[in-house]
Amino acid sequence: MPTLRFVNTPKILPIPPLEGRVVTLDLAFAAGDRYESATRPFIEELGLRLARWIDHHPHPAWTRYEGDPRFLLVDKTVAPACPQLVTPELVDEIGEVHHLFAHADFDGMITAVKYLLKGRPPYPEADEDGRAIDAPGQGFVCSERGMRLARAVERSRDAHPNQHGDFMLAITDALVTGRESDELSAKIDRYDAQARKREAEARKYLDHAVRDHPRIMLLRIPRMISPADKKNLLRELEEQATLGVIEEPSSVTVATFDSRMRLTEIRGLHGTDGFAWGRTRYDDVRAQLVEIVESLEYP
Repeated sequence: MPTLRFVNTPKILPIPPLEGRVVTLDLAFAAGDRYESATRPFIEELGLRLARWIDHHPHPAWTRYEGDPRFLLVDKTVAPACPQLVTPELVDEIGEVHHLFAHADFDGMITAVKYLLKGRPPYPEADEDGRAIDAPGQGFVCSERGMRLARAVERSRDAHPNQHGDFMLAITDALVTGRESDELSAKIDRYDAQARKREAEARKYLDHAVRDHPRIMLLRIPRMISPADKKNLLRELEEQATLGVIEEPSSVTVATFDSRMRLTEIRGLHGTDGFAWGRTRYDDVRAQLVEIVESLEYP
């Protein structure tokens, strides 16, 4: 079995292993200058030992690798989540691999599990669960089993960042082997309950959300909130509009399920085209957001 390591952010990649073939799963190219300081050096250091880079987060640098067999880069319109890209045929084609690097979220974890299972999902709804969690607003439905794990993963990353990698490895092992220990079950259930409670507390903010434009839901929050709370609130906003926007006292975060949007082109924001943020005010980027959303055709 390949050695698996979870990566919290594409901005900070681990040191490439000195030997062995590598596959990355659900790891976006880092945004802005971080691509040059993190992503490109990682790729170049691995060279031909990079067996496959599998991702679905559009990035301007994708064009550099068109036709390169080491890369499977599929737009979110085709692959709303990454697990569906890992098939038995793909795993067989790639061949022997010694290291896996996966994004440390639910989507990345399920992708890693499928790879370790040689392209088979750990349970029937796994691919759909990945889509439901990673692409809100598109009609995908997450199973209760998937929601329990997704909430626990988000809570772990938010509340226990230093232990998050070990927790992810434990869940991955349970899904691969089909055996969830009593200790792990208790921890998952505890994190799930904590996440449910926080979701309920954070949902009160949604009463103040406004439709600032037919395709923009805006939520202004008077204090800074945790990344997990923000992600859950944005998911709710994206269920109602093409763009979900949260403005905190010192920053703005914008999310969209529409992969045609190019949020990285917005002055004052950085990140990916589907999820961008910046130390700015909503009023300073509103005109740009409206211009982009009105430039697209919708049914």
